[in-house]
Amino acid sequence: MKTSLIGSKVSTAVLFLTTALFMSGASIASAAEDLNAIYQQGRAAYYKGDLDTAYRLLSRVAAANPKHAETANMLAYIRANYQPKDDSLKNQYATVILPKIEMSDVTLTEAIEGLRAMSKNASGGKITPNVIVKGAELGEKKFSLSLSNVPLSEALNYVTQLVGAKATYEKHAVILAPEADTPTSTAATK
Repeated sequence: MKTSLIGSKVSTAVLFLTTALFMSGASIASAAEDLNAIYQQGRAAYYKGDLDTAYRLLSRVAAANPKHAETANMLAYIRANYQPKDDSLKNQYATVILPKIEMSDVTLTEAIEGLRAMSKNASGGKITPNVIVKGAELGEKKFSLSLSNVPLSEALNYVTQLVGAKATYEKHAVILAPEADTPTSTAATK
């Protein structure tokens, strides 16, 4: 009786072990198929020239399988030859060249409205600066300005200097604040 009881326990243990191995094998096969799908998507993006997507996907493949030679080669090429886009607001504004700026005895608020219109015209409607002026007193400061062939980012820099303000480039807007109100620990301040 003891031998049949032991035999049934061994049979049950073998059955559970076999089932566990089968299930883990299925999940490993599924993970390998997912990794292959990610590799194929990354490879397709690479050959289409979408290097941002290719880098993101192939990096996942390399993390799971660092010895995959084709992935390593494509990632090496991307790292050596590709510079990611810098979509920061300051760099976007630097691409807009304003042909001529003539402002005489205008308030900061009026100047910002003028720069918005000039930027919209110079960029073909693609870039209209989003500038927030902190404080009504700062918005009412008057100045005169005359510039030619200057990037929008530099024009904003001149304007902020003339009114004694500090420009902070955030993700979606430039914040103009009086020099004393500007925190010195802001990483985006340039």
